[in-house]
Amino acid sequence: MKDVVPTRQVSRRMFIGGALAALSVPLASSLLTGNALAAPSPVLMQAKADFIRLSHLLTGHPSLDASMAERLYQHMLTLYPDFTQQVRALAQFVDANSPGADTLHPALLQQQPALAPLPAAILTAWYLGVVGTGKQAVCLAYENALMNQAVRDHLTPPSYAYGAYGTWATKPQ
Repeated sequence: MKDVVPTRQVSRRMFIGGALAALSVPLASSLLTGNALAAPSPVLMQAKADFIRLSHLLTGHPSLDASMAERLYQHMLTLYPDFTQQVRALAQFVDANSPGADTLHPALLQQQPALAPLPAAILTAWYLGVVGTGKQAVCLAYENALMNQAVRDHLTPPSYAYGAYGTWATKPQ
């Protein structure tokens, strides 16, 4: 006895929908990975180097976590459309005037007031681990944020368990 394979008719709508779905996969793939696979431009590479150099100056730390620097930099690029230009302008200002971290803000207020908020945004990102403000704020680091690294020899970050449940109830000695 022969096996009978039922035939299925494909409607025009189903064919067009399937064709559109198949054609949209390469487009969606290129849109999602386009920035990640693209070679960084020299301007972006210079801005990233300037960001790291400014971060060293502002925080006073000679060595900073490279992966955290990358995350902070990428999110600042996303949130602030002119971040690359601002970082470059701030780096040029620092190169030209050689201010210390303590005199940078007053110097910026006098000579480049448009750049004055940038050092505070960079410091906030490094010390709090948060980029942006309000509804745009993104927390990128907690335990590795510099505010918690500064006291790690004596304190664990807040909300981390110091011991078993209820240890907070006994009086310290």
